[in-house]
Amino acid sequence: MDRLPLPLRAVVESLPAGVRGGDVGLERGHALVIGLVVALGLVVTVLLTGLGRPSVTPVVEPSSAVVTPGTPVPVSAVADELATPETEPGSVVVHVAGKVAEPGIVELPAGSRVVDAVAASGGADDGVDLSTLNLARVLVDGEQIAVGVDPLPASAPDVPDATASIVNLNTATAADLETLPGIGPTLAANIVTWRAENGRFTMIEELQEVSGIGPKKFAALADQVTV
Repeated sequence: MDRLPLPLRAVVESLPAGVRGGDVGLERGHALVIGLVVALGLVVTVLLTGLGRPSVTPVVEPSSAVVTPGTPVPVSAVADELATPETEPGSVVVHVAGKVAEPGIVELPAGSRVVDAVAASGGADDGVDLSTLNLARVLVDGEQIAVGVDPLPASAPDVPDATASIVNLNTATAADLETLPGIGPTLAANIVTWRAENGRFTMIEELQEVSGIGPKKFAALADQVTV
């Protein structure tokens, strides 16, 4: 009996001494009741034994290894920890001018095309010919797109007219002399008068002897006159 579990031992000890020792005869009904009591004691014993067992909780190892002092940490591991969400793609800023609904500055995703810039400005005005634009061209940041505006004609380079810019002081008329910068009718008449009184100019520096022409005015005429 000492080897029985405590709950079952308590059930057995609660039986009469004659029953425990087997000296008293039992009727069938009594034996059935005793059997049920014993069976109930066994069930209780099993339950208590199962509940009384200590539960085992599995130990979960940490996912990352412990880094001891002095151990170098891989750069890739630090980058993974500090990784930030992927940034949005770049953008381009262009100026849409001309015949569009809303001319001005527009910002578009990088890789956008001219047609996207026109659409972002509200579209071209009615009747505007867009064939002069390459609508499929990729936009460049900072550029200007002129919609429906004729390009300015290329200006011809300024080439001085050699026949008109150089005036011969000895053969020029008063009208010819008035084409020189700063020479009006009065100075032109003074030049003609000096020439008549002195015969002719032998050097352009003599122009400074004409009344009303000083060193400053002569300097402005020196490269446009000859003798």
